[in-house]
This record gives sequence, structure tokens and C-alpha cells, in this order.
Amino acid sequence: MHRSSVAAGPAFPAPKVADVMASITSDPSSSALAPSSVGLGITVATKDGVLKEVALRIAAAGGLDVGAVMDDLRAREALGSTGVGAGIAIPHARFMSISRPIGAFVRLARPVEFEAIDGAPVDLVFGLLTPVHCGNAHLQALARISRALRTPGLAASLRAAPDALSLHALVAPILDAGAAC
Repeated sequence: MHRSSVAAGPAFPAPKVADVMASITSDPSSSALAPSSVGLGITVATKDGVLKEVALRIAAAGGLDVGAVMDDLRAREALGSTGVGAGIAIPHARFMSISRPIGAFVRLARPVEFEAIDGAPVDLVFGLLTPVHCGNAHLQALARISRALRTPGLAASLRAAPDALSLHALVAPILDAGAAC
């Protein structure tokens, strides 16, 4: 551990989109999710490959060492799978050398075994690093992200989004709402 403490479907319902989008900040530079941190149609064969894709995007967005990010994501994953079910994983870690949360989102071309709680393979991956100094905000962020993911139709919309820009528009407000510290 380097720097941390440890398919097509129905459209996303309009009223829910408005609720989620209301939480986005007006300053894109303060967003936890940079547009370049969204990956679409990514092909990997293993859970470790998924973590590497997330680590690469987070490291690039935050100017961080990809090895350190990868080590911390692996260390957290060793405590228990971050596969939350329904094809979704939220790999995350607390990181010492950042001042704000940094996120990534990857939609895989094919689902990958992730030891998820429901045993289902994963194709939607939300990655999140939060600063160590955020304390309980890390857990609160994960809870808010998990609640947002229970929004009816959201997972189907994420799977059906035609491009990375559309995915960013759906995912950024979720990470931003859950990532403040």
C-alpha cells in the first residue's frame, strides 16, 4: 500500500434524471469525474484488468502514479469484493496524496467475473478515490452512489448510452453528489 489508509433497455425516466442532474456542480473542474475518465466498450478478461482500467483513468485525471492507485484498489478489493450486484462494481480506496475525490467509470464490452455479492459478472464499474482527510465522507459517498444506482432504469440507461459523452452526463452527477468531502 503506497499512499492510502487502507445492452439496451428502457430509457432513464425523465423525472429521475432531473433529480440526479440537479446535484451537479456548475464548475466542471470541481467534478469528481473528468470526461476523459469515462471508458466505453472496454475489453478486459479479469477482475484485475477491470481494476487496471479504473486505475489508469483515475491516475490520469489526478496526475497520480498508476501503480500506487492500482495497489490501493487491489488492497481494498482484498478486503472483500466491491461488486455490489446487478452487474455493477464500485472499486474504491482512500488515498493520501489527493485533495478532492477523483472518479472513473468504465462500461465493459463483455461482463467479467468480479466475485460480486450476487455472483453475477460485472459490466458497469464506478471507481472512486477519496482523500484520507475526508473521514466518514468516504462511506457516505459510497452510500449515496449505491442509492443512486437503485434508481429504476439507471443501469439500463448506462448500458444503452450511445457514447462516452452520454455516459459522462449520466455518471458525473452521481459521483459528484456522492463524492463531496
